[in-house]
Amino acid sequence: MNQLLLSIIIPAYNEEKRLPVYLARILEYLELQDISYEIIVVDDGSHDLTAEVVDRFKQENVRVKLIRLSRNGGKGCAVRAGMLQASGKLRLFADADGATPIAELERLQKAIDSGADVAIASRAMKDDSCIINAHLHRKVIGRVFHYIVTTLTVKGIHDTQCGFKLFTAEAAQAVFPLQRIDDFGFDVEILYLCQRYGYRIAEVPVNWTDIAGSKVSLIRDSLRMFADIFRIRFNDLTGVYRQ
Repeated sequence: MNQLLLSIIIPAYNEEKRLPVYLARILEYLELQDISYEIIVVDDGSHDLTAEVVDRFKQENVRVKLIRLSRNGGKGCAVRAGMLQASGKLRLFADADGATPIAELERLQKAIDSGADVAIASRAMKDDSCIINAHLHRKVIGRVFHYIVTTLTVKGIHDTQCGFKLFTAEAAQAVFPLQRIDDFGFDVEILYLCQRYGYRIAEVPVNWTDIAGSKVSLIRDSLRMFADIFRIRFNDLTGVYRQ
C-alpha cells in the first residue's frame, strides 16, 4: 500500500462549535485536490460533544480519524499523539479554530518542495498578498515573547506560535518523540529540536484571522510559555534531548 501524501492533525479541546466549520472547509478543499490524505482529530479529553461531532464526519468520510485522549493533556500532548500515529509523507498540524485558512497549505508545501524539512505559517512576516487580523494585545505580548524566544532558544524565527506547521515525515518522526512540553510552549520546543538536529525550517507568511472562542489565557498561558523557555534550555543542558 502506497504511503499517504498528507496527514492533517487537528488538536481539539471542547471544540464542538468551531471544529465542524473548519473540518468541513478542509474536506471541501481536499476533495478538489488530487492527493491521498487522512485527517486525524485528537480529542484532548473534551467534556463537550467534540468526539460526537468528529464521529459524524467519520461516517461520511473514512479518511477522517479520531484519537480520544482520556484526559486533557495539553495542546502539545495532542499534537504529538497525532503526529506519531500519522502516516503521511507530509504532516500538518492545524488549530481547530480555522484561523489559518486551509488553502494556506499550498504556501507551506511550496517551501517543502523547495528543500525545507519544516514549513511554518507566520503572522509576523510581511507580505502584500497576506492579511493578518489580530488584536493589539496579542501583537504586544507576541513581540515580548519573540524577544525572549530568540534570545534563549529558537533563532531566526519571527513567529513560533502560529498553529499551522507542516513537517516531512522524517522530521516529525525525529523530533516529536523527544518532545517533553505538553502546553502551548511545545511549538518553541519542537522548533528548537528541529534546529538542534539540523532540519531546515522555512517561515512562510499566511493569511490569518483571530477567531472568537480562544481558550488561551494571555496572562496565565504567557507565563507558562515563558517558564517553558527556561525548561527547554534546562532539558538541553541536562541531556534530555539526546537521541
